Amino acid sequence: MKLRSKAGFTLFEIIISMSIVGLIIGLVVGGMSDYLDWDMKKASNKMAATVRYVYNKSATEGLYIRLIIDINERAYWVEATTDPVLVAKEDMESSKGKRKDKKDEEDEEEKTKDGEIPKLKPAEPQFGQVDSFLLKPSKLPKNIYFKDVSVEHLTFPVDSGKVAIFFFPNGYVENAVINLRDEDDEVVYSIKTNPISGRVSIEAGYRNLEEE
Repeated sequence: MKLRSKAGFTLFEIIISMSIVGLIIGLVVGGMSDYLDWDMKKASNKMAATVRYVYNKSATEGLYIRLIIDINERAYWVEATTDPVLVAKEDMESSKGKRKDKKDEEDEEEKTKDGEIPKLKPAEPQFGQVDSFLLKPSKLPKNIYFKDVSVEHLTFPVDSGKVAIFFFPNGYVENAVINLRDEDDEVVYSIKTNPISGRVSIEAGYRNLEEE
């Protein structure tokens, strides 16, 4: 009767073991990739649905609405008003709330004293958060981030702080692109609005305002 050798693993056994380990690692990595892809698609679809719903709500209820995106907090919510809203093209410096200095204000006061008719400043519209279950504040999934947001009233994409996309009761939404990314900035999805129809397109890859 032959006894089984007590020596170490044979070359064949080592190859089989390594193959099994490699297969397990591949399944784990693939599963993580699928999970991330699912989260990215879910986040993109949810935001696209929000944009479309807000577009319809603005047009049917005669509301001026803004979608606020907090890039740093990975969150977004909706605010609305019946007050008229005028959005002017501005650069990043003015969009960050640059205010007139004291000298500018004194100069304006002096012109008023000299008899010039002062320019009337339009009243600031009073926005309030929309009380709707479908539009409650939302946050991106754990591993998904805002890469940047481009809006037609801003000259440059915004990659930090807060930015707003405006919707108008005449059936118009600002031309905008919301770019989402994963933690390593390797996977990017883009959400783009259509100003006239309110339709939203989702694509894998980075986009800007100029792209169709």
